[in-house]
Amino acid sequence: MNALTYQKANSKNIVSFQMETSRLHELLLTIGIPPNLYGYRYIMYCLELILTDPEYLKHITKGLYIDVARHFKTTPSGIERAIRHAINRTWMYGNLDFINRLFVNSIRSDKGVPTNTAFLARLYYYIINMDN
Repeated sequence: MNALTYQKANSKNIVSFQMETSRLHELLLTIGIPPNLYGYRYIMYCLELILTDPEYLKHITKGLYIDVARHFKTTPSGIERAIRHAINRTWMYGNLDFINRLFVNSIRSDKGVPTNTAFLARLYYYIINMDN
């Protein structure tokens, strides 16, 4: 899949535009998620699905993980674990300046690493607001 088309509701207007997967790749690399982790591939595919249907954000464990697991021929718990590992590794070794800017108001500093859902949601909202 070279490009994704998704719609963004802005008041009464619906704006359609395309997001290249290379931009998703750049974002994950900028954050510091290494592409050699399984979680990297799973996060990429999760974001592609969320961009095509934002309703996935409401059904992460009962919808998104199941569809991603089906695509990669693995289990939903394996998907969740790999994404959590990628997030934890990124919080330890990633681009902390960019992470702090990206997650400045979306996570509590006393809690540390965000949940998988909070992480995916924040990346989604960052991506859709990139061009604005």
